[in-house]
Amino acid sequence: MLREVRVPMPAAAAATATATARPPRLKVATAALLRLAADAVLYGFLAALSANSLGGTFLEILGRRAFGKGSSVQAAGNAVHAGCKFVIVRLLPAFLALAQMRLKERVEFEAKEEKKAKEKREEEEREKPASNHIPTAASTNEQLPKRNRAHPLLPKGVKLAPFYAFVPTLQLMSLAIRIQLDHEEGSLMWSVGSVLFDVAHLGFAVLVGFFCVRNMVILLTVPRVKVEDNEMQ
Repeated sequence: MLREVRVPMPAAAAATATATARPPRLKVATAALLRLAADAVLYGFLAALSANSLGGTFLEILGRRAFGKGSSVQAAGNAVHAGCKFVIVRLLPAFLALAQMRLKERVEFEAKEEKKAKEKREEEEREKPASNHIPTAASTNEQLPKRNRAHPLLPKGVKLAPFYAFVPTLQLMSLAIRIQLDHEEGSLMWSVGSVLFDVAHLGFAVLVGFFCVRNMVILLTVPRVKVEDNEMQ
């Protein structure tokens, strides 16, 4: 009766096998850490921008209007402005570089998802009987020449309608400044210009701190599927 004999693996071979299994894990961990650092810069910048526009502006105007100049509320608003501007200025170079890279990833992801959806529609169209085939809007769009097709310009959730208020808001702010410059400080018209400027300032802060930051978060957030694909490559 033959007995099976196990030959022990040499130490060098075992070390080589461990070394070959380690790099993929190290690569995935490094990629995850780099992505966490990039997220910290991107979302930290956007959080500071939103806090500066909404929190700082609101507290500064509320303190000046409700409690008078030099009040503690106005001082708190100025402190929020100063802290947020400190973060924004220092993160701006890294934010611009990382945002460009992240937007590229987002475009690649959208193109990949559009390709998958197209292949799925073509497969469903092939499986349908010829008698039950009813052309859909998507299939009709694909049959058009490439330059005449309808392409989604922005990801779902991005809203552009509020930004139509940018120009009127800036025009109102410019008008308020001209009124204040043309009249003596403390006069009725100067007070009207001051109120108009605060209204325009608050409107501009809401546009930047809420709508602009919200759209940037959507554009810079690439779904996890894309991240996993990059880590596997």
